[in-house]
Amino acid sequence: MMMRTSVMIGLTILAIGCTSPKEDSSSQEVEAEPEMATQEDCVFGYNPSSTEVLWVAYKYTDKTGVKGVFDSVWVENTSASDDPLKVLEGATVRITTASINSGDPTRDPKIVESFFGSLQGGEELTGKVLKIQGDNSAGNMTLELAMNGFIAPVEGGYSIQENRFEFKAEISTETWAAGEALGELNRVCSDLHKSADGQSVLWPDVTIFISTTLSRECDEAASLN
Repeated sequence: MMMRTSVMIGLTILAIGCTSPKEDSSSQEVEAEPEMATQEDCVFGYNPSSTEVLWVAYKYTDKTGVKGVFDSVWVENTSASDDPLKVLEGATVRITTASINSGDPTRDPKIVESFFGSLQGGEELTGKVLKIQGDNSAGNMTLELAMNGFIAPVEGGYSIQENRFEFKAEISTETWAAGEALGELNRVCSDLHKSADGQSVLWPDVTIFISTTLSRECDEAASLN
């Protein structure tokens, strides 16, 4: 009888030990307050002081590059936008060819007089951005270039990094029927374009680079996560 009583007491102790204590009805869960996140509303715009138009022409049989820039460039019809790509869509460009700068003061007048001077309306080059396709890091851009009385599309790739927009394209002066003008420039610079093989070569191919840093203005606005 004593053993049965001991067993019953032991089972009772185990039952008490394995039973969860009654929850305190006064305790309540406290919901965390939603965090406030900061959003930036940014507007991008065109910054004329940062714009550069560079070019690379090629001479010699082995196609050695000669670099230069245009010092006088005007860009108009840009738009302020929250999308950096829309800033330059539809923009127009005017370049004064007399501002060409290859870093050689004896070469530049020859380019102006013999090449651009042989073109119809060669005092100025004009262009317009037709379309930009891609995202805010990279893609393709098409612009039209007017030169020597002809208008032709120029297609190339662009990249955007830290608001810096860079465009690169390969063109041929033959597209704008500028072969005679190129030949005239090669004639006056014949010895300077002569390779070791005795050939004086000035290629019709030109690489162009257009770059600009977009301005960026942002307002901070608080929003709930």
